[in-house]
Amino acid sequence: MLTSIGALVIRRKYIVLATWIVVILAALPFFSRADEYLKPGGFSNESFPSVQAQKVLQERLELTTLTVDFVFSHPEWSPFDPRFSEAIESAVNGLTDHDEITYVVTHLDDPKRASAVSNTVHVSAGLALELDDSLEFLETVTDEVDPGPLDLIITGGPALYRDISLASERDLRRGETVAFPIATLALLLVFGTLVAAILPAAVGGGGVLVGVALVFFISQGIDMSVFALNIVSLLGIGIGIDYSLFYTSRFQEELRKGKPVDDAVLGAHVHAGQAILFSAVTSLIGLLSLIAFDVMMLRSVGIGAAAVIFAALLAALTLMPAILAILGERVNRFRIGPDWGKRGSFWVPLSNWVMKRPWLVLIPTSTVLILLAVPALSMRLGTVDATILPDSLESRQGFDVLREEFGFALQTIIPVAYTFAEVGDESSNADPFSRANIERAFDIGSELESLSGVTHVTSIVNLDPSFGPDQYELLYRHPEAITDVAAARIVEEAVRKGAILFLVHSDLNPFWPETRQLVTDIRALIPTEGELHVNGGASEITDIVNALYGKFPYIIAAVLGVTYLSLLVLFRSLVLPLKAVVLNVLSILASYGALVFVFQQGHFSGILNFEAMGVIEATLPILLFAIIFGLSMDYEIFLLSRVAEAYERTGDNVASVAEGLQRSGLIITGAASILIIVAGSFVLADVVIVKAIGLSLAIAVLVDVTLVRALVAPAIMRIAGPWNWWLPGWLDRILPEVKRVD
Repeated sequence: MLTSIGALVIRRKYIVLATWIVVILAALPFFSRADEYLKPGGFSNESFPSVQAQKVLQERLELTTLTVDFVFSHPEWSPFDPRFSEAIESAVNGLTDHDEITYVVTHLDDPKRASAVSNTVHVSAGLALELDDSLEFLETVTDEVDPGPLDLIITGGPALYRDISLASERDLRRGETVAFPIATLALLLVFGTLVAAILPAAVGGGGVLVGVALVFFISQGIDMSVFALNIVSLLGIGIGIDYSLFYTSRFQEELRKGKPVDDAVLGAHVHAGQAILFSAVTSLIGLLSLIAFDVMMLRSVGIGAAAVIFAALLAALTLMPAILAILGERVNRFRIGPDWGKRGSFWVPLSNWVMKRPWLVLIPTSTVLILLAVPALSMRLGTVDATILPDSLESRQGFDVLREEFGFALQTIIPVAYTFAEVGDESSNADPFSRANIERAFDIGSELESLSGVTHVTSIVNLDPSFGPDQYELLYRHPEAITDVAAARIVEEAVRKGAILFLVHSDLNPFWPETRQLVTDIRALIPTEGELHVNGGASEITDIVNALYGKFPYIIAAVLGVTYLSLLVLFRSLVLPLKAVVLNVLSILASYGALVFVFQQGHFSGILNFEAMGVIEATLPILLFAIIFGLSMDYEIFLLSRVAEAYERTGDNVASVAEGLQRSGLIITGAASILIIVAGSFVLADVVIVKAIGLSLAIAVLVDVTLVRALVAPAIMRIAGPWNWWLPGWLDRILPEVKRVD
């Protein structure tokens, strides 16, 4: 098939080139608009119990979980200075005129909203909106709130997600600006000629442009997260250039054999094209596995990455041979560096050394890989908050004030709704103050207070530890007569027909694994009648982790299995695919270790300009598995394809491994260096999640290309000897044939 496609492209080279020019020009306007339909967040799912509980809170208790938070301050006036209070009242006075705003709470309603350490006040406005709709409404709120003589910072969910979108877009542009020029310089070092260096960057870049434009159209019909665009672009740039680099290098090698231009293109298309095709297949296997997860962000990366890899593959197998057929020998023009193909290189003595001392190479390098993976044993899954944003953004600054002066996000409050009657039930069964309902609520409140990690519970039956059901029944015979301000607010806000709200307080961090256990313990409580609905950030991250990691082992098994079968067909060996899969897993574990060491434990946080998360965002290990597995397999296929080619010609295992390493070493190193540059450029990102993905990916590729492919893989193949190529005859007969052409 590849031979036929290559021959057709060579014959119609000008038509193919013209077609690609038209496609790229048509895609160009949509490339810059790729984020137009992308949505913020994407880390939850409508089917999660926490999301269902949120709906119960909204419908049964009329509670709003989405707020805009205003932080007012003055250098001299204290919060209860009449001038300060009047300025705040004037600023927020018109907010309640909007139907979208359900309440406004100031320090005059709740004195705890006045800071004890500065002249700062926290005001909240509840929104009866979904997050996507709130972003547009936020602009209206921002325009209407005039702080007058006060300083104002706006934060809260809508503001944070708006800034995440803006920061993500800025990170993407910065990464592309840094990555492409440096990647082109790396290509110049690999090829030594200006034309050959520019070619992979141009063809790979064209493929990425078309792929990202596809994301624009896909996102109009499928919900996709804004976080996906950075990752998709990173992958597209790296993989697109890698494929084109591998193709161009093989074309130059074919020319050095003295072949005519068309024959050289066809030879490159058959040999390099086959490796590129299978590399794309293995990358897609890992990335498309993300679609199986019920979280929009992961699904978005899977869909978007599939689009850019497909475009990069198409560009490498059609646009690249067309251009090379037109350029011919001119691909080697404007030489400004050495021609590595005509001179000895570092890879020749290295391959000979590894072949002579395989055990001496294998044992220490494997030990290093295991040591790099050790920190992963202490990985703590969780979720992240506004600290993923840089402190230069207003919403992050507001979050920091709320955290430092009001204890926001340092402690956990878990809303638990107890429902015991149907909506619209006006009978005594729905009366929250009936004797029977007070008794049941009292039992629930007592059980909640007894759970490990709970400091106290706020509800109509947890006001006084000396009270029992009798005292509460007496207290609530006339709830309108309650004079205690705190009790009156609880009765007003936390009770409706057929529903009672409990607020479970804990000193645990909202995003820690221990808090997930507390959520699990609360959900395990079964009331004698009715149901408990657990909401809040801790509940949501519990659902995310449960949903993701319930599937993850099965996804890993499926990806490894399908990849093994693909490589079995390509290399016709039972041993080589197993080696490839195991080494890929080692590379991934090493990247996990780096992720924990840097972003969970906080090493180098000052240099990299971020605040340690204390946990690893739950989607990151899954994302990295999908991305790194495919990329590492690219290099394995590039190496093994050259080894297999030499073995088919010579039948000598040792000589074939050495030759394969010598012929692929420079190209694998060049391809990896480009990907490291591209991934490393995202370390400059403002959003910590993007920074974490970039650094982890760069480390994984560095480890893979230096330790795994250059040392461990050839050492194992040297030790395995003829077993590398073992395949039972019955299996050889039933496997589909992948033809090779010399």
